[in-house]
Amino acid sequence: MNIPRTPLFALAALVAIGPACATKKFVRQTVDPTNQKVSELDKRAADNSKAIESLDDSTKQNISRVDEKIQGVDARATEADRKAGEGITKANQASEKAEGARTLAENSMTKAGQLEKTFEKAFENLDNYRLDTSKSIYFAFNKSGLDPAAKQDLDALAQSLGSHKRFVLEVQGFTDTTGAADYNYSLSEKRATTVVRYLTLQHKVPAYRLHTIGLGKDVPAEGTTPREARKMSRRVEVRVFVPAGNPVTSAQSR
Repeated sequence: MNIPRTPLFALAALVAIGPACATKKFVRQTVDPTNQKVSELDKRAADNSKAIESLDDSTKQNISRVDEKIQGVDARATEADRKAGEGITKANQASEKAEGARTLAENSMTKAGQLEKTFEKAFENLDNYRLDTSKSIYFAFNKSGLDPAAKQDLDALAQSLGSHKRFVLEVQGFTDTTGAADYNYSLSEKRATTVVRYLTLQHKVPAYRLHTIGLGKDVPAEGTTPREARKMSRRVEVRVFVPAGNPVTSAQSR
């Protein structure tokens, strides 16, 4: 019996093609989804890796900032230590100065005590002293400095003191009636101090022989006119006292 060839070939072809189609279907249904999941996992892993790298960079930056802050704190701490050291040094210096000042004060008190004893001994018979001479030293308005004429008068007065073994100088400062009382008291004291300083430094008159007082405008001088009275009031009166038994060596002058 003769079977037609065409159907046989068709059957053979179907048999041969069948397994191939099944394999492709298996791949589409099983392998492809798996590969897709693997790809997604790879992508996630890559994303996680980038995130980790980004986190590492951020961490490094944070650590760097923390290091900078620590360095800044260390620098400020070092500066604070330096300033503290300077403060301790200054405190020690201040303490040394205070100690020196205390020593000077004690020495001054000792000298003052010695001077007071000398002064008391020199003037224990002050009631037996008499006025020998006086001299008025004049000043410009609102000034306490000595002009050449005033220095000449003081030079002459100092020379006359050489004839006395013992003497006492009373130095009284005055002002005119212009201005406030407190200011004039201060100005009159400055004028008296200027005279004392000149006699002490230029003529070696012992300080314990000098009495000073500022009377301001309390005792104005007299003059033929108000202007002359003001001029005569701007003065320092130096009065020389000597023991009563000493002969008169110079006439009084105003």
